[in-house]
Amino acid sequence: MTKVFYEQKADIPKTDSSKPVRETQQRGTIVFPLQYNLCNTENPSYDLWMHWHTEFEIIHIISGTYNISLENQDFHLSKGDLCIIPGKMIHGDAPVKGSSLYESIVFDIELLRLHSFSPDLFINDILNGNTILENQIKFEKDSDFAQTTDILFSVLKGKPNGYDIISAGLLMVLFGLIKKHGLYSEKRTMPAHKRVRSEQLDLVLNLIRKNYDQNLTLEEMSKIAGLSPKYFCRIFREMTERSPIEYLNWFRVNRACALLRETNDKLPDIAFNCGFNDFSYFIKTFRRYKGMTPLKYRNFDPLRDKNSAMELKDDNSQFEE
Repeated sequence: MTKVFYEQKADIPKTDSSKPVRETQQRGTIVFPLQYNLCNTENPSYDLWMHWHTEFEIIHIISGTYNISLENQDFHLSKGDLCIIPGKMIHGDAPVKGSSLYESIVFDIELLRLHSFSPDLFINDILNGNTILENQIKFEKDSDFAQTTDILFSVLKGKPNGYDIISAGLLMVLFGLIKKHGLYSEKRTMPAHKRVRSEQLDLVLNLIRKNYDQNLTLEEMSKIAGLSPKYFCRIFREMTERSPIEYLNWFRVNRACALLRETNDKLPDIAFNCGFNDFSYFIKTFRRYKGMTPLKYRNFDPLRDKNSAMELKDDNSQFEE
């Protein structure tokens, strides 16, 4: 008989079970923030308490049935079903969890960004709550969903050479299929003031995307939003959980990450092209968001540096709720 070994989900602190806890451990690596899990609900050590995390999660049922609770609503999942769990959604085993073997991936939604091109808008609408994904997805055996899902999880299990690029691309395809098949809804009852705030935020985010390499100031960002700097800062933090300057620096660092991995440009040039006029400040800011220096990030090998990567954590405690 073939033995199957199960990689259980990371332990969740067992405090008061009535109070969902937040998971904050590093998913995957700094360079490739995606974690694959294989779970057997009949394993004595399996126990998924109510919890939440900022990353998105996709659950795929391999066999049996599994009942999961999402924001106090239970979903019955069968073989082949997908369950999409957006970031910050409270979830865990339903009271009667069922008997199932399932796999899941937990990932940073930024993996789906296309360097500020148009697909960002769909992801942006998901993140700001204007687009609500269907949590449960059922599909035919030979459908495009089935084929994409099978290949995605197969690649993540086998980890062939280039698996990170392949799986990131397949994730983009999966979200493209969600959009293609209309497996989402748009908020039509958004209060007027929230709609205005959303439009103001979009203006500022577009300004940052197009001008992150320039010397953007708080005054310029607040002006395009039509708000006073003080009020703008408050609204921006409410909607993004970061200050405007923190978001701008975070965006610049992520653009720098792409240049570090995709070009041979010198570090000072990358810093300057991403809006950092002070190289030492670039190093400090990069380390703050990525947990390592730009040079180490450029030379980082997820397989070679696996152990050290697991020990690294983003210094983002100031953003925790």
